[in-house]
Amino acid sequence: MTMDRFRQILLDTFGAGEMLSPPYVLAFVGLAWLIYLVRREKGGFLPWLFPARLWMHKSTSADFWLFVMGRLLSVAGLFSRFGVAPLVSVWIAGLISSVTGADTGLAPGLGPMSLALLLWVIVDFAAYWSHRLLHATSVIWPLHAVHHSAEVLTPLTAYRQHPLALIVGTSISTCIVGVALGVIVGVISPDTPIAELVGVNAFVVVANLTVANFHHAHIWISFGPVLERVFISPAQHYIHHSTKPAHFNRNYGHILAIWDWMVCTLYITRDREDLSFGLDGPNEAPLMSHRLGPILIDPLSRMFFPAR
Repeated sequence: MTMDRFRQILLDTFGAGEMLSPPYVLAFVGLAWLIYLVRREKGGFLPWLFPARLWMHKSTSADFWLFVMGRLLSVAGLFSRFGVAPLVSVWIAGLISSVTGADTGLAPGLGPMSLALLLWVIVDFAAYWSHRLLHATSVIWPLHAVHHSAEVLTPLTAYRQHPLALIVGTSISTCIVGVALGVIVGVISPDTPIAELVGVNAFVVVANLTVANFHHAHIWISFGPVLERVFISPAQHYIHHSTKPAHFNRNYGHILAIWDWMVCTLYITRDREDLSFGLDGPNEAPLMSHRLGPILIDPLSRMFFPAR
């Protein structure tokens, strides 16, 4: 293996686009240290942040192996083949240009920070609907059920995904993003190259440095009733994973809560709630074994050979 190839593997696994990138992990630890001090938590910091009851749980072991599998498939380029946003955006931009004229825009070109913010909002909007479709569509729900079968939450749980769920989610999200980017290029800012848009991610970096790794951690963090209508707090994401019926189909948002608020799927947290995670019922039993074989095979069986 050449040094360039090894470097590329490290970037694909722990680069700026990954929540387990070293700067994001260090920021997670640093913010957790501040929370530990402010709340005057008891016991040592490391046992509080990395409790053995969570990290030695068989659910976390499954998270780890699915993380490894997902990273290997990503390095192999499997998921990038389904990232069709640039192709869709070029097609949409071409349609718009054919109507308005190649040199005509409805607004002046946007600056880098405006583009960064706009792209971030578009990607978050796409993530909301992709996530909601995974829940609402019975055919593909078994794939996403793998993620919800986690009994304990750690930052690794974000990577507890069936490989086919990653492909489906990527396909849905990038189609939505592609249409939006096509409008930006063809209508709002026709002179902005696709590559420049796709490369703008300053707001994603800020999100990953602050809250992203807390969404699957054991530290209860609520933003309060005002901010939780704008941003999804870690506590709100715990609600999304909860086994209580009152919490079902709530808080699909990734970072922004405005989509949930707009379509009435938002759940605002109040006091800390006693929650349990995982899935109930006989259909979900194979996933709750936390064994890699059933986790990979059972969703496919349920999709292609549903019980009659």
